[in-house]
Amino acid sequence: MTYDELSKLSATMPNFQDLWLSGGEPFLRRDLPEVVTLFHKNNGVRGVRNPTNGLPTDQTVKTVKAILEQCPGMQLEVDISIDGFGKTHDRIRAVPGNFDKALQTMKELETIREKWPNLTLYVNSVITSENRSEIIPLGRYFRETHDLDGHYFQIIRGDPKDKSLQLVKPEELKETYQEALPLNFQYISKSRDAKGRLDGLRQAFWRAGYVFSYETQLRNYAYGAKWKMSCTAGQTSIVIDYNGDVRVCELRKPIGNLRKYGMNFQEFWRSMERKREVEQVEVDQCFCTHICFMYDSMRHSKRVMLWELPKLAIRLAIATLVKHPTEKPNPPLERESEPTPAPVVNSRN
Repeated sequence: MTYDELSKLSATMPNFQDLWLSGGEPFLRRDLPEVVTLFHKNNGVRGVRNPTNGLPTDQTVKTVKAILEQCPGMQLEVDISIDGFGKTHDRIRAVPGNFDKALQTMKELETIREKWPNLTLYVNSVITSENRSEIIPLGRYFRETHDLDGHYFQIIRGDPKDKSLQLVKPEELKETYQEALPLNFQYISKSRDAKGRLDGLRQAFWRAGYVFSYETQLRNYAYGAKWKMSCTAGQTSIVIDYNGDVRVCELRKPIGNLRKYGMNFQEFWRSMERKREVEQVEVDQCFCTHICFMYDSMRHSKRVMLWELPKLAIRLAIATLVKHPTEKPNPPLERESEPTPAPVVNSRN
């Protein structure tokens, strides 16, 4: 889509909170600062998240600086994708030297973050059968050697060409998530809000959120289990492809193209195509491991926000109080009996 098309789109969209820009490699788009500024000013976007492979270091740093200068009141998160140590990561990405280049980009972004506290830096690692044994050591390495704001650990999703990458045993995934939680909790403890640090209640909810999402992903991955909340894809979030195609979820097929509607978002939103697809998601019992849609559905669920997360926060607090000093400091994932598989029709892990 051209900048002019995006301008028409922005002008017909309501205010919304979060804009996540993926790719390809988003930092290769030269007008990215102008695109981000457009939605920040027109639609009140408060948070932008950009994943990156870390290769275009100079372009990334230049773009990040421009965005921060033009949108000083907005939170910008850069997620650097790293799936293993040097040789493993370079082999997975098929780019010699990718790991070292990503670390260079990370180092330069850490430097400019000293001037712009509204910049946050994360590493995003995808768990597969090829790299599972390196995931937790990788997480510990970054926790000890870099000043990041967090590290995401996510099981591979979608429909990869190499199906063997999805052959992670449920007990292996559970072990990985179990060992990832202390790392996630350490990052939460050092996180800063506008006043300087998170209060205890917010920290407790963030910890509970990590446990809830890992448990939900594990149950769905291992047994095809339904979520404890409805999926709100197409209701509270929408996916717009590079060419104007629209999906209610990244893992479902396009239902239309914004160019058909003259880039008028309101006309698309009122369309029968969107309404029918939202209904179809419910009919299909479409549940998956996709954290973006899981997270958005969580925060729009009264059951999760008013019951599941408070219950988990209490459980974690009790586990901390009764823990024996010699035990491993791993917060326990809930041990549940094997759930009845959901009748999944169109979803993919």
